Amino acid sequence: MRLWCALLAMLLTAARSPWPAAVPAAPNDPPRIVALQMNETSIAPGSEWTGRIATTTNVASVEIRTESFSFNATRIAFGQFTFDQHVLDIVPQYKRAYTLHVIARNAAGDQDVRLIPIVLR
Repeated sequence: MRLWCALLAMLLTAARSPWPAAVPAAPNDPPRIVALQMNETSIAPGSEWTGRIATTTNVASVEIRTESFSFNATRIAFGQFTFDQHVLDIVPQYKRAYTLHVIARNAAGDQDVRLIPIVLR
C-alpha cells in the first residue's frame, strides 16, 4: 500500500508543463476533470496543503471531500480551480488513511469523480 501511495504521490505532485487549459464544453455536456495536482498526499499538521484542478469549461464547482471533511475549491477561471488549506493539528483518531473524492459538477448536477488515497499524519 505504501508503494502505491508513493507512486500515486509522485504522479499527482509532479509538475506538469504546461498546465492544461480548460477544455471547452457545452453547458449540458458531462463535466470532466482534465488534470489534478496536489503538493502532498501525506499531509502533516501545520502544513499548507495546496492543489489545482483543470476541468471542462462547464464545471460549476469542484468539491474536495473525505468521510471526515469537505470543502470547495476556488474557481479562478472557467475550468480552472485551486485550493489552499492550512492543516490544523487534529486528534489522534483522525490521523489515518482516507480516500479523497475530487468531485467536479456542472450546473445540472452531473459529476465526474476522482478517488485519491491520502494520509493525515
